[in-house]
Order: sequence, then C-alpha cells, then structure tokens
Amino acid sequence: MATMREVAILAGVSTATVSHVINGSKKISAETTERVLQAVSQVNYKPNTLAKSLRMGQTHTIGVLVEDIRGLPVASIVSGISETLSRSGYKTILHDLHLLEKLYNQYEQIGAYRQRINDGLSLLQSANVDGIIYVAMHDRHLDYLFDEMETPLVFAYSHGTEKDTYVTYSNRDSAADMIRFLISKGHERIAVIAGHPHSYPTAQRLLGIQMAMQQAGLSLPQEYIRYGDWEYESGIAQTRELLKLPVRPTAIFAMNDLMAAGCMAVLTSYGCRIPEDIAVAGFDNREIAAYLQPPLTTIGLPTTQIGVQAALHIIDMINNQRVHPAREIIPCSIIERASV
Repeated sequence: MATMREVAILAGVSTATVSHVINGSKKISAETTERVLQAVSQVNYKPNTLAKSLRMGQTHTIGVLVEDIRGLPVASIVSGISETLSRSGYKTILHDLHLLEKLYNQYEQIGAYRQRINDGLSLLQSANVDGIIYVAMHDRHLDYLFDEMETPLVFAYSHGTEKDTYVTYSNRDSAADMIRFLISKGHERIAVIAGHPHSYPTAQRLLGIQMAMQQAGLSLPQEYIRYGDWEYESGIAQTRELLKLPVRPTAIFAMNDLMAAGCMAVLTSYGCRIPEDIAVAGFDNREIAAYLQPPLTTIGLPTTQIGVQAALHIIDMINNQRVHPAREIIPCSIIERASV
C-alpha cells in the first residue's frame, strides 16, 4: 500500500503539503496541487480514512445492539436505522444479543440479562462507534439496565427516563383507538384477551381500552378481561372461557395477532361467524394477519419509522452535545380488514 511519504517524494514536496492538498486544510498553489494529485494517482495512494476519523474524534460508525434480530419488530426497525444512517454517511455495526429463546414470551425478565447487555455495549464501544442504538423486541422501560457511559445512546421500541432519548409508540393510545373503532362499528360488549398481567404493554393497553370505553359511556366487565401469554394457544384457551359466559361479547380485541388467530380458530370451530356473530381485532399487523380467514383487522406498528427517527436522533446527539433528550412517540394505524 502506497504511503503519503511516497507521494511527497514523487511530487517533490513535504508530507505536510500532501496532507493539505488531500484534506483541503490549506490553500496550495495550483501547480503544486496538480503535481500532488498526479503523484497520488500514479502510486494509487488511498488515505487512511479510519485514522483520519479517529484524529477528528469521530469514526462515522454507529453501533446497533439488538435483543434478537428474529424478534417481531427488530428487522424492520434495523432496516429504518441502516437506510437512514447510510444516507447520512454513517456505517453500521450490528451486535445480536440472541435473547429470543431465553426470554421466550417473558419479556419483563430482561433484567436477568443485564450483564449480557452491558457486555454488548462494551463490545460496540471498543469498536470506537460514535453512538449506539438499542433495539428492543418488546416495549418496556429499560433505563435501569445500562451502566453509565459517555457514548450517546438511543432506545428504539422501548422507554427510558426523562434523561434518556427514546423512540417508540403508545400502547395506551393505540388500544384506545381500536376500541373507538369497534364502537364505531356498533359494538358495545367488547371483550379483551390481554397479554401477561404484569407486562408493561398489557397494563398500558388495558388503560387505553378502559379509557375509551368510559368515554363512550360503556363498561368493561371483569369477566370480559382474559389474560393470555402472547401465544396462539392462550388465544384458544381464553376464547373458550369467553364463550362460556351467559352474555357473550359481540367483539373480542386480542392484544396481539397470535392470540387473535387462536381466538378465530375457536370461534370457527364453535360455528360462530366472523364478524357477523363476533368480530375479532388484533395488534401488531404480523404477516399472518392478512392471510387469516377472514383477514384480521389489527393495529399496524410504525417499526420502520421508529428506526428512521432513532437514527436521526443519534446523529443529532453526536453532532450537538447540548441537544436535549428526546422522547418521541410515533402514532400507530388501524389496518381495517374483514374480521370486524
């Protein structure tokens, strides 16, 4: 590999002059500049951009730490991050914590992997990244997990404190929107298949559901709230319990599409027509939602946009050390299909 010294000898100038020509850091005469550029071309000299970046205090590289790339929202979020960073001249280093099987559906148990998370952060820091984006599989508060560090950090698809920068969506508002949608379709007896009772999204979505029902002058009987575990089988089990009630609901809102799919399987097996007898709605807009029979009405998550905004925030934090923490909540959308 050619060196700057070889360029200088060939051009008959000092290495400092070669550096000024390459970096544009000082005005050099046209004749000298031409000689240097010809020498650069002749020896095929390529500047060490990494060394230059380190001298300037930036590597234009962002670390992305993901709980698991296979987790439902993660790939789409990372896509939004990488495309945005690439357009802005940044490279991406991705490190996968491989937590999918370890957490399974017990997402609130993330604290058990605090050391693993901080080891991942340290690994990215050792690569001299300018900033780090942490991408979660499940929306929850994560601020207590991280050791103090100087590297800028943004949470994507999760919450922090008022001192943290994070980008996510509103569980409460999204669930409230779905309830209002069901009410607009004439439903007043709306049952809920919730996730784990101690889950942050479950609690927030239930708040939104109750808020929307109260605003409409409707009640949500306790027997209409059934707790599942985010899996297909719990949608089956909890729907069977709802069908035992003396007064059946006219609509069932499952807090994710997998439980909604289990719900629909039971309703069909019991001879209930969807949506004529009982309407069904889900949450997440998984790929399966469009292929169920009938196709499932659900909540679409702004995952790509979460990634885009997280990337923009980390760039802002790198280039402006005085920037205030940002807490960005991106609205979800209702994907209307034939199940309602």
